[in-house]
Amino acid sequence: MTEHVDVLIVGGGMSGIGAAARITRERPRATFAVLESRSAIGGTWDLFRYPGVRSDSDMYTLGYSFRPWTDGKAIADGAAIRDYIRDTARDEGLEPHIRLNHRAVSAEWSSATARWTVTVARTPVDGGEHRADTPTADTTTITCSFLSVCSGYYRYDEGFSPAIPGADDFAGRIVHPQHWPADLDWTDQRVVVVGSGATAVTLVPSLAKDAAHVTMLQRSPTYIAPVPARDHLADRLRGRLPEQLAYDVVRAKNIVSSMITYQTARRRPQTMKAILRRAAVSKLPADFDVDTHLSPNYEPWDQRLCAIPNGDLFRSISAGDADIVTDRIARITATGIDLASGDHLPADVIVTATGLNLLMMGGMRLVVDGTDVNVSERLTYKGMMLEGVPNFALTIGYTNASWTLKADLVAGYVCRVLEHMDRHGYQTVVPEPPRSVRHGDTAPLIDLRAGYVLRNLGDLPRQGARTPWRLHQNYLRDFRLLRVGRLTDDVRFGHRTAPDPLALPGTGFVTVDGTRIRYRRTGSGSPVLLLHGIGQSLEDWTEQHERLGERHEVLSLDLPGFAFSARRPGRASLARLAAILPAVLDALGVTGPVPVIGNSLGGAVAMRFAVDHPDRVGALVLVDSAGFGSEVTLALRLLAIRPIAGRLLRPSLRTSGRTVRALFSDRRMVSDDRVARAFALARRRPHAATLAELAEELGTFRGVRAAWRDELLPAVQALDLPTLVLWGDDDQILPVSHLAAATDAFPAAASHVFPGTGHMPQIERPDEFAERTLAFLDATQGRIRRNPGQSGQRLVH
Repeated sequence: MTEHVDVLIVGGGMSGIGAAARITRERPRATFAVLESRSAIGGTWDLFRYPGVRSDSDMYTLGYSFRPWTDGKAIADGAAIRDYIRDTARDEGLEPHIRLNHRAVSAEWSSATARWTVTVARTPVDGGEHRADTPTADTTTITCSFLSVCSGYYRYDEGFSPAIPGADDFAGRIVHPQHWPADLDWTDQRVVVVGSGATAVTLVPSLAKDAAHVTMLQRSPTYIAPVPARDHLADRLRGRLPEQLAYDVVRAKNIVSSMITYQTARRRPQTMKAILRRAAVSKLPADFDVDTHLSPNYEPWDQRLCAIPNGDLFRSISAGDADIVTDRIARITATGIDLASGDHLPADVIVTATGLNLLMMGGMRLVVDGTDVNVSERLTYKGMMLEGVPNFALTIGYTNASWTLKADLVAGYVCRVLEHMDRHGYQTVVPEPPRSVRHGDTAPLIDLRAGYVLRNLGDLPRQGARTPWRLHQNYLRDFRLLRVGRLTDDVRFGHRTAPDPLALPGTGFVTVDGTRIRYRRTGSGSPVLLLHGIGQSLEDWTEQHERLGERHEVLSLDLPGFAFSARRPGRASLARLAAILPAVLDALGVTGPVPVIGNSLGGAVAMRFAVDHPDRVGALVLVDSAGFGSEVTLALRLLAIRPIAGRLLRPSLRTSGRTVRALFSDRRMVSDDRVARAFALARRRPHAATLAELAEELGTFRGVRAAWRDELLPAVQALDLPTLVLWGDDDQILPVSHLAAATDAFPAAASHVFPGTGHMPQIERPDEFAERTLAFLDATQGRIRRNPGQSGQRLVH
């Protein structure tokens, strides 16, 4: 059986665990799962194990808003961050929801069901990286109502490794930081780190502690900013304020500080260049050529600034343990690297910190109603949804601040959207850009000039020229937009495709007395007629069509006004529902008496039918039937009050869920399909009107009216029909205590109680129900015989 969850989260890294925690906190009733392709959670922080791996932004903003960072270091090492993520998953109770070694291969959306069907591949459990382009035969499927992709945009199975002439000639080892070998020993070795980004500036001082010498070989410089390893405000507040409050204060300070830094860099680049140059000059030897090695030819924040805690890279250079060479590689030789300038760098180990490859959504294929989605052709909505893709979120963090700041806003926004959909009864939400945006100027979603971005521009989704189709890289603007902004701008909320009334085998329509009635006809043998309850449909008998149909022709229908049957002129009433049944049976070729099985309201209709047309009813099976007492669920009593009924009958997925839950003792019966069907029926105005009119006719706020019961039951008793009364002992609609009244009214009736069963034993106990019913029908055959002149399977006395 395919597993279904409300929300499926792809990725068990910083973003995915944060999104899952948000759901548990803000939507505790929602079901969810987290897919992680690797053998452990942590994402980047579990994958990267190179020396010195650490955050390049402070943990007060990289950490989760709901979980204070308590370590003294503001710039944390990878192991500490990994523990922080794992501790969060444990403390938030997420571990049972995490599926390790599960990689999402494809996701296919169906508007008919308003669901994603996600194909999931099992990946190796030995900790090795599974290549995104490697097919696997070991797959399973999971369906979900909302798909949240938190896998980032890095390719985990391989980093970027440009082909360098002579690499095969090198006598030492060449390694890439993304796959750092555990057995590599660089003690007293000459190490050359090729690259100038965040990974390189982290590696150099870490390797320099044990290596003979480390050289950072860069083709072009990068802006490098010394930052404090500890946050002094956090140190002062620690122990003086409650932990969460102190964390919030430092977090807010650092958010504002990073925004000021970024805005200064973008608006006054010369000022920022001067600040960075002064910092470097103050910490480096006097003869260090700052203008050659630390002065890029682009503006600050065209690429991400590289933070070095307490200036550790500069300290290593000042100590003579490391240096920077700005040049191009001519080729690799057996003993090192020949440079374009003619110089030679001796090396025992070469580390190619040459960057990353991008892979949107981990390479997952996206399909909407049979059409593949080319992500690069889609605009992003609020930087986290895709135009034309329903019930989908994509987490892309900030490039100019901590990734998690944006990820947390996205996770909160998803919860807001789900709450809005639940409150208003929607099943779908899809961004739809106005024409001016769709046909206006666009740009790649990520606007950095970093090599890994420029190499993959063609794979990135686009952004438009204005909000909400523009990614502003501004936390305060995004906070207003995602946390408190309107949910309805440029999106369409809607419903799944209406159910197909002819989806079940044997269904059709017949028009009698000018009223179109939906029916279902299956099986063979002597016919039986099945009648559903108030606010229900013939789908309530699906299980019994299969079971009773082995020995009988089974007929069920939507009573007039309910589900897909049309309303009759005038107000709905018990008598009017029963009055149309002879014409329906005639139209279906059944003209003699038949056993009638009625559930709830259907039981009352069956009894009314028998009294008004005694020649057409051969036996009664009354299943948790109305008519035997005044007690009834509060919801139906409230429907008898017109002003309240109008509010209660407003279509709502939440209300439909409560309605379905009330029908069953076994909560496993409360499937998404049943709730969706109940909601689809609630949206049909004739169905709601019929429900309200019958509730008012048959009951009051105090309960089921006595007048119609007192008139009907003696009239049924006088017919002396074979009768079976069935009840679930955990019925929350009509209590099992009514069974005693039923057996008092019909002393000759047989009865049975289903233990641990709610209002619909025909669904909850299908086999036992069919067994009891078939035995009863067999026993009554002596009192019902075929009419020799009848075609088909008609019955008469």
